[in-house]
Amino acid sequence: MRIKLRGHSCVEVGTIDGKVLLDPGGFSQLDDAFNGINAVLITHEHADHADQPAIVAALEANPVLELYAPEALAQSLRGQLPPASQAQVVAVRAGADFIVGGIRIRTFGGTHATIHHSIPLVANVGYLLGDRAVGQREIFHPGDSYQVPIGAKPDVLLLPVMAPWGKMAEAADFAVAVDAACWIPIHDGLLNGNGLGLFDRQLGAIAQRAGCSYLRPEPGIEHELDELLGGHSQ
Repeated sequence: MRIKLRGHSCVEVGTIDGKVLLDPGGFSQLDDAFNGINAVLITHEHADHADQPAIVAALEANPVLELYAPEALAQSLRGQLPPASQAQVVAVRAGADFIVGGIRIRTFGGTHATIHHSIPLVANVGYLLGDRAVGQREIFHPGDSYQVPIGAKPDVLLLPVMAPWGKMAEAADFAVAVDAACWIPIHDGLLNGNGLGLFDRQLGAIAQRAGCSYLRPEPGIEHELDELLGGHSQ
């Protein structure tokens, strides 16, 4: 399996059979992001995870591109598409299990983390990609939630590190509870260089104490997952 970080929460995962793109939002680098993609997986409707104009354009341009998203976002996107393209959009909730691009996808979660009691909650779906039973590493993208995926033990946790709805202690506790061998930081589009350095040092030290690794792969570069993980396995 291969992985490419495209900024903030946008991540591309590929195999020899195809590619999927997760959370192509407004804080991410989306130039050519939809090229060669079999499916787009979106955790929730917020604009930093779902750039709706870019997504609609990609669906119209590629009639075989599939998109999976929570119901409210799926309905919104269908309403912006011509009738011939609407069937490309599939609504998902926790408990789904399907294959796209040669990658098994399982869904977890329910709701977005609380930002403030006055702000309505929205649906949030976490995605587990890969299948250890067929020799694939397993990668978990939680979206905007620190809800532990019950019954899953991924090799890689894509860890949201900074958000209006979270703090670093919660991120660390979530990562330790998930118990993935490797933590890769995401959801960091609001951090400057100072902030990135601080979060990486602190979370890296916590990961080491937990017997895990903390890696920040160079964004925009496709990395072989086995090479990134080295000898780490679950």
